[in-house]
Amino acid sequence: MKRLLTLIAAVAVFSACSKHEGKTIARVGSEKITETYLQEKFAEISPAAQEYLSSKPGRRQFLDVIIHERLMLIAARASRVAAGADYKAKVKEKETEMRDTLQAYKDFMLTRMWVDDMRLTELKVTDQEAQEYFQKYPYRVTLAHILLPSYEEAEKVIKKLKAGADFDRTAKEYSLDKETVRLPPVMYGEFMPELEDMAFKMRTGETQGIVKTAMGFHILKKLAQDKADQASGLERARKIIEKKKFDAYLAKFQEKNKVEVIDENYK
Repeated sequence: MKRLLTLIAAVAVFSACSKHEGKTIARVGSEKITETYLQEKFAEISPAAQEYLSSKPGRRQFLDVIIHERLMLIAARASRVAAGADYKAKVKEKETEMRDTLQAYKDFMLTRMWVDDMRLTELKVTDQEAQEYFQKYPYRVTLAHILLPSYEEAEKVIKKLKAGADFDRTAKEYSLDKETVRLPPVMYGEFMPELEDMAFKMRTGETQGIVKTAMGFHILKKLAQDKADQASGLERARKIIEKKKFDAYLAKFQEKNKVEVIDENYK
């Protein structure tokens, strides 16, 4: 009984009639159950149950469950529920969901394959380009930041810091971004353009601000600066150059494709 319950649970999701070609194992009315279909359903069963199902009694029991499932489906198709508005509405809802999912997949796959193709042409980064960039910008900086919604609020916070307030505690109290006060180490080109010149020129331990970006008003503290190792530095340099090329390509493309934000709440 325990094995049978496991088996029933494994095939509980009703399947449409199999269209796979293959040896016919059984017929239920005008429909056939093929060996190919049984093998596909068998593969869905847990390994523990498969050992029993590989025996002749197990195979028969497995087929009985499939036959039972198919009988239920045929009976349901012939019932008033199949013609009911509620069933049709649920099917229509699922069809819409599946169309949306398919479209999202198509958009994602097209974009990914386009970028991969671009990496062979417009975005290609040579070893020399990566080497030259790494030689020019070999350092990484580690920063902490406080993000405020207005200049006035940022002014109040920076006054507290200058008066000796602890940076981390102040950030946890006032920053809009309380979860990432301490940022991961960045190389030049990996940080926000408005902030990175200041970040790399600051002395370790120094606090500076206020700088406005699209996110808000920033106050930075420089925690550390060190030189990246050659292997990771070159790889990061390659990605930075690739992104710069990509951003330049999109900026040029945008010149021919006007972007306009209509909703005032998003301007």
